[in-house]
Amino acid sequence: MSSGVRPSVRMEEVARHAGVSPATVSRVLNDRGKCSAKTRERVLAAIRDLGYVANAAARSLAQGRTGSLGFLLPTVGTDFMSSFLQVVASAATQEGYDLLIALRSESSLHRMLGRHNTDGVLIFGAAMGEASLRRIAAEGFPALLVYRSSPPGLSLPSIVIDNEAGVREAIDHLVQVHGRHRIAFLRGPAGNEDAGRREEAYRGALLRHGLPFDPRLCRGGLGAEEARASTIALLRDQAAFDAVVGWCDAASIGAMDALRSEGRRVPADVSVVGFDDIGPARHLDPALTTVRPPTELVGRLAVLELVRRIQGVATEPQARLPVELIVRRSCGCSG
Repeated sequence: MSSGVRPSVRMEEVARHAGVSPATVSRVLNDRGKCSAKTRERVLAAIRDLGYVANAAARSLAQGRTGSLGFLLPTVGTDFMSSFLQVVASAATQEGYDLLIALRSESSLHRMLGRHNTDGVLIFGAAMGEASLRRIAAEGFPALLVYRSSPPGLSLPSIVIDNEAGVREAIDHLVQVHGRHRIAFLRGPAGNEDAGRREEAYRGALLRHGLPFDPRLCRGGLGAEEARASTIALLRDQAAFDAVVGWCDAASIGAMDALRSEGRRVPADVSVVGFDDIGPARHLDPALTTVRPPTELVGRLAVLELVRRIQGVATEPQARLPVELIVRRSCGCSG
């Protein structure tokens, strides 16, 4: 009798043949978890002997799984979002999942959250309103917030970065190393947690150094164009300042362009610091001093933690990851 493929062989039979548990067979098949080389070879030998074929589609149907993760975004049109999306897509593939990407909208939300559409969803920033988040929490649908804390009273897990420490370090550097005392801030969008925390940290850092907060020096900087216009307005309003901190690199790049167009030298006249360390930051002239978040780690950890929740494994309520000040020439340093 031929020893060809026998699709009807079950994982439990492979486990009995190899003298291991079904969970061990699953770990070998999915290449997850610890397993000795000897045990792995025994399982693989049993698979060959029995002609076992792992039917991923059948397993997904039996488990009520789709093999897809949802990723709800507020936008995809920025350098930061583009690079972050690549990290998440790569991590999802490595975990054996397809990634369904959607922009913020009620129709996208309904499609993504159906149990026959995705197994779980990553929610970036303010891409989903609080009412919808409360519905997800009530239904117990696997979800994880990225760059956003869980609203009060909810237990949705989240991954955030230490925005406050990053801005504090930037202000400390400007004051202590470069003697800057009139520091302008280009703020981000209202309702964005990262933007709000960075602005709060800016105000707190000024206070810690005994510097007054001047509301004239706090202007809009949603993107490069608005930041450019705000910086020009600062100059033409004759609001004295010797440094600019952008809530994101795009805002700082807009500020540098404005300063150059108005005959101000960076950093001789005005120091500039950003936040995010996007690709163009290091190629500017002068190269941009900025706060670097662990973008790749955030993306990979978000996928891993969501998969753990899908599998029913308990996760930490919130991971807060450290950031790093990357010193280049735009602040006044030589490196």
